[in-house]
Amino acid sequence: MSTENNITMKELAEHFRQEQPHLMRYACYRLGDADDAKDALQDVFLTISAKLSDEKNVVVRDWRNYIFRALSNLCSSRLTALGKLRTISLDAHLDIADHPTESNDADYQRIVQLLMEIPEEQAEVIRLRIYGNNSFADVAEILSLPLPTVKSRFLYGLEKIRKAMKQTNHQH
Repeated sequence: MSTENNITMKELAEHFRQEQPHLMRYACYRLGDADDAKDALQDVFLTISAKLSDEKNVVVRDWRNYIFRALSNLCSSRLTALGKLRTISLDAHLDIADHPTESNDADYQRIVQLLMEIPEEQAEVIRLRIYGNNSFADVAEILSLPLPTVKSRFLYGLEKIRKAMKQTNHQH
């Protein structure tokens, strides 16, 4: 392995370390399980590491977006292989807060359910923007979409969630 790739591997490890909370939260919301999310992060790290080892002169302009794109693609592949989107178990406690409460758990479950009820392309933009802590420009790069498309999907997705929440509130 060349010195350039050794430096690149160190950069990769540092970026994974820095972004781990955002990557993990995104993968948990996407895959529905903390263990699956950890596996996905490890697989993405290994895949990118192998690519850096095999290919000479790999140039990554924006590590954060590169990693999120790889993770997004891996999650999509896994969900496609399952044949459908999976649901979140009712006893899942992700990082909604340091000390999960019944209210936080109910809110988490409601958010997951609402995201499942809107078109996947809108839900994916919302997950990357909110749970991945990415800017709209970063989401556009990660998904290889024009910025206006990302913003409109985000807006339309939130509007559908708001309408669903109003309907739910009126029913109670």
